[in-house]
Amino acid sequence: MKCAEKANKEYRLMQSDLYNLYPAIGAVNATRQNYNYVMLPKTASKNYRSFGSCDMIIDKKDRDAQPPKRARGEIARTYMYFESVYPKYKMSRQQRQLMKAWDKKYPVTKWECERSEKIEKVQGNKNPILTNRCS
Repeated sequence: MKCAEKANKEYRLMQSDLYNLYPAIGAVNATRQNYNYVMLPKTASKNYRSFGSCDMIIDKKDRDAQPPKRARGEIARTYMYFESVYPKYKMSRQQRQLMKAWDKKYPVTKWECERSEKIEKVQGNKNPILTNRCS
């Protein structure tokens, strides 16, 4: 029982961590579930689902998702934050490589740094990934 309580408490902390919360279109979020982020081949597969003007592609058969370019850097730094702050959260080697590549290719924005400062004031902790990128 104690183990389950501990796991649930940490899960609840992760779920409510403001560095993890971003506005999202409900249908996209529900369809993506917990699929891995990937770079999908340019050739459209019949298994791909797109969302009109939202540049998100989800491959339900392989359980993969490719986010829009504008979100890739933020996603990468969010995943990297989780791995640095929550000891039980570990990315696969392949997922970590992709997140590092996206972090480099899609640099931090002024808005992302301002958002991080506001979250720090409310939540009380720094995002070590963004602290390094924003200074």
